[in-house]
Amino acid sequence: MNDRAGIGSIGLYTNLDRIASGLAGLGIGPADPIAPEQLFPLDQWHYHGTAAIDAAAKALALGPKSRVIEIGSGIGGPARHLAHAVGCHVTALELQPEVHAIAADLTRRCGLDGRVAHVCGDALSHPLPDAGFDAAVSWLAVLHIPDRTRLLARIAQALRPGGGCAIEDFSMRAPFAPHDLRDLREIVFGITVTGIADYVRDLEAAGFVDIAATDMTEDWTPFVTQRLKAWRENHAAYARAHGEAAYVAQETFFAAVARLFESGSLGGVRLVARVPT
Repeated sequence: MNDRAGIGSIGLYTNLDRIASGLAGLGIGPADPIAPEQLFPLDQWHYHGTAAIDAAAKALALGPKSRVIEIGSGIGGPARHLAHAVGCHVTALELQPEVHAIAADLTRRCGLDGRVAHVCGDALSHPLPDAGFDAAVSWLAVLHIPDRTRLLARIAQALRPGGGCAIEDFSMRAPFAPHDLRDLREIVFGITVTGIADYVRDLEAAGFVDIAATDMTEDWTPFVTQRLKAWRENHAAYARAHGEAAYVAQETFFAAVARLFESGSLGGVRLVARVPT
C-alpha cells in the first residue's frame, strides 16, 4: 500500500469534494455538526453498508470495551459506525493524507473523535503495539496492499491472545484474461488478489486459527451489477450535484468491477479468524 499515486487514482478516491457537496445537499455546511446516520449514504464504500459492519461486529463479539484497528479505513465510515453503534474504540489506519484528513474532520463533526483515532500511515510499516487490540477489521482494502503475508503477520502480532480479525476482500475464481487483468491492476488497483485457499493459507502462516472463509461471490455479483445500473440511471442528478468528472470517475470504477465479476474471474470473500489464546 505504498504507491500513493496508484491508489489515489481509483475512482472512489478522486473528486473528494463530493462528500462536502453531498452534505450541502442535506443542508449541512462545512463546519456544521453531523449526525453519523446522515453520513451513511456517503461514507460506506464497501458492499452492503452498515449491515456488513454489523456482521463483523457480531462475528467478533465486539462491545463498548473493544479496541479495534481498521486497515485501510478510507473516509472513516466503518470506524464511525463501530464507534456509534457498538461503542468500540477504533484506530482507523489510512494511507492517503487527503482521505485521512477528510475522515478525521467528519469524525470530529460527528462527535466521535473520543472513540475513533485516525492515523495516517502505511499498514506495512506504521508502528503497531504488540497485543494492543482486541480485533482487526478491513473492508475491500487488503487487495491494494502489495505484501499480504507481511500485513497479516503484523495484524496477528498486534492482537491480544484470542483476538480476532474480520476481512472482506476480493478473490480470484479463475485466471484473468489479459484485458481483465489490466482493469484489475489499473482501474481497481487490485495488487493482491488470489484464490480463497491461498488467502486462508496466508492467514494460517501468520498464526491465525479457527479460520472461517465464506465465498461472497453470489451475493456480491448482483450487488455490483445493480450498483452500476442505479449509478447510470442517476447520472444527470449526480452530475448536477457533484460534477460530471466525479460521475465519470466512479462510473469507470463501478463498470470495471461489474465486468470483472461478470467475467467469472473476480469473486469476493469474507474471512473471520482469531489468534490463539
